[in-house]
Amino acid sequence: MSNSQTDEAPLEEDALGKMLSLHLDSKISAEQFSQLKDSLEANESARDFYIEFIAVHSQLEQIHKAPFSNKEYLNELLQVPEAPTKRPYLLMMGLPAALLVAICIWIGSQLPDKPAEIPVDYQVTVSDTYQAFTKHDGLLNIGQKLKSNTPYRLESGQVELLFLTGVKVLISAPAHFEVIGENEIDLSAGILIAKVTTAKGKGFTVRTPGGPVLDLGTLFGVEIESSGTSNVQVFKGEVELANSRGAKKILSEGKILRGKAGQDQWQPAKRLSRKFYSVIQKNKQALTPNIVLVPDAENNMFGADEHIGKSYLLYSPASLRDQIVNFEKKDQRLNISTNFAVVYFNETSRSWQFLVQETLMPFVPDATDLLLATIESTATNNDSIKKTITYFSGTRGTIHGISYGFQSGDIQVLPDHFLGQANQGDFSLVGTFFIRNPD
Repeated sequence: MSNSQTDEAPLEEDALGKMLSLHLDSKISAEQFSQLKDSLEANESARDFYIEFIAVHSQLEQIHKAPFSNKEYLNELLQVPEAPTKRPYLLMMGLPAALLVAICIWIGSQLPDKPAEIPVDYQVTVSDTYQAFTKHDGLLNIGQKLKSNTPYRLESGQVELLFLTGVKVLISAPAHFEVIGENEIDLSAGILIAKVTTAKGKGFTVRTPGGPVLDLGTLFGVEIESSGTSNVQVFKGEVELANSRGAKKILSEGKILRGKAGQDQWQPAKRLSRKFYSVIQKNKQALTPNIVLVPDAENNMFGADEHIGKSYLLYSPASLRDQIVNFEKKDQRLNISTNFAVVYFNETSRSWQFLVQETLMPFVPDATDLLLATIESTATNNDSIKKTITYFSGTRGTIHGISYGFQSGDIQVLPDHFLGQANQGDFSLVGTFFIRNPD
């Protein structure tokens, strides 16, 4: 047998593919190059394979130099080519494994790195602020953008936030919160009031330790106590609450639910903390300008015992006591309401009156006074007086020069009730708030 290379068996396809890859990468040794050259000279099938390999390599080079967008073209390149008629059956089965591996490795090395994920910015803006100071970012300023998915610890003051969806949120310190979505915020401590008036804002969600609070188009407040107990009150509209098991409840206007820490359920409650309501009362921003709070005490009102006909529940921002001339000290000890009263209109004198020392006395209504309900007193067959109360919720108008009507609220008049006990002719007021109609 001759010792010449041409007499040796040609390189197998796997070995040939590896040799060609080394050659194109300029990593082939002198001995390997001589072996490759001899194999190509001696074997026609090897030369056909070489031509296909070089063609594919050249096309991939062009794709790499141009914008890498023609995926269909690349897929065509990786398809099994039709074999030349002179090639052996083995080559007709497709490109050898070495060639495919080489192509895939080359493509992987040439493709640009996957771009790093850019954090989503939900563009929540500070629309108003009152001495709002955070632990890490210092003083918050109007127009400042808050970082998304970043915990904030509000040490002092109040901050009003505006979401791109049109939702406005007031947060009062001390509070811990985090913007976690385009229409979503997490509150783990503090007081929050949300006003949702836009179509995009519907569905705004506040994540609380007690579970998510989902807006259904409304004005509502959330308070997270230091113990982790969550409280929710709706001032207008409805919200949907859920616990960790997914059980849902609808909370309607004027109602309150409480989710105690460690108890996976929402339960009815009478009211939130005085601090919560004081935040609303002190806040004169655009978020809650028309909310009027009912004080815990001094909600007792005198009434005419034997009166038959209409009377009204009146709210006056100015003190009604200032209009009483002969207000004796004994009456001051009775915790008479300062801003609420039962009033009467005298058709004969065409004047408004309220009871002072068992006498109906005239007073001049203030321009800011508001009638909240009508009380219809009618005699019964057993000589008692029945009182029917109709609230002016959702209405607007004027009665004898005094405006009446309000948006919503949970106020309630208790007739024949005074200082927590039954008392003929007098009244008590219970509830938390009402919302005046906008001007």
